[in-house]
Amino acid sequence: MKNLLITLAVLGVVVVGCTSENDLQLEVISLNIRYDNPRDGNNDWPGRKDMVVSFLHEQQPDIFGLQEALWHQYRYIDSLMTGYSSVGVGRDDGEMKGEMGPLFYNNTRFRLIESETFWLSGTPDLPGSRGWGAVLPRIVTWVKLGDKDSGKEFYFFNTHYSHMSDSARLMSSVILLDRVREITGDTFFVITGDFNMLPESKAYQILTEEGATDALIRDTYILSETEPSGMVCTFNRFSDSPMEGRIDYIFVREGASVKNHTTLKYKKDSLFISDHWPVRVTITDTSKIKRSALD
Repeated sequence: MKNLLITLAVLGVVVVGCTSENDLQLEVISLNIRYDNPRDGNNDWPGRKDMVVSFLHEQQPDIFGLQEALWHQYRYIDSLMTGYSSVGVGRDDGEMKGEMGPLFYNNTRFRLIESETFWLSGTPDLPGSRGWGAVLPRIVTWVKLGDKDSGKEFYFFNTHYSHMSDSARLMSSVILLDRVREITGDTFFVITGDFNMLPESKAYQILTEEGATDALIRDTYILSETEPSGMVCTFNRFSDSPMEGRIDYIFVREGASVKNHTTLKYKKDSLFISDHWPVRVTITDTSKIKRSALD
């Protein structure tokens, strides 16, 4: 009996070791920081910028995606986020002009392997291109990261859909789904963004392939193992009055385990962090363990 217990204990250590080695655990945040608009009064960017940086330092996510960042906003945040590296380009020209969707990652844990940006238009590789009634260019910026300890690789996408055109949002979901499938292959991925779509919208249904048994992209709000916490809405318009539904999301590849999902109401007195609330999730990629168990 003693020898049996010892054997089982050893096996237990091996199993735990394999699980720990193969799992990729991530703390992820998505936040539309609101572009620098002087008409925002008490909630203008000069009044909020230190709050945004303080929030990110407090949260210490492994990766985070921002939306609506102008070049000077991006550079300010990037300069103060010690321990993080980032990738971001302007949507107007693929360089510094226009709003950006920068991605940040913990550079002590991850290394950058590859990065690109494509446009949500009929010509995705043409900088500044627009489509389907969108009044502004819309982009997806992505990176491929490698975990320095485990060697595991994954993709991280960040986007901001059109706020004006249903057709643009619908077609953006078509393009994003196709590109994610093409770029990632069998590799794990995370998508953050302000999608300007509600869960009952056609754009959401297309992106998540609603009704399909083999859907690729899953909503962390639905996958959360615990009841999603915090605000139901994600767009606040600098107001405490309840707004309609969710338009900011964190999506993951099918097969991921989502421990929790939180929409954080973050403000100090009357000062809001943004006109959107930050969304935070805890994710574990167990998809490869599941596949290997079936081999």
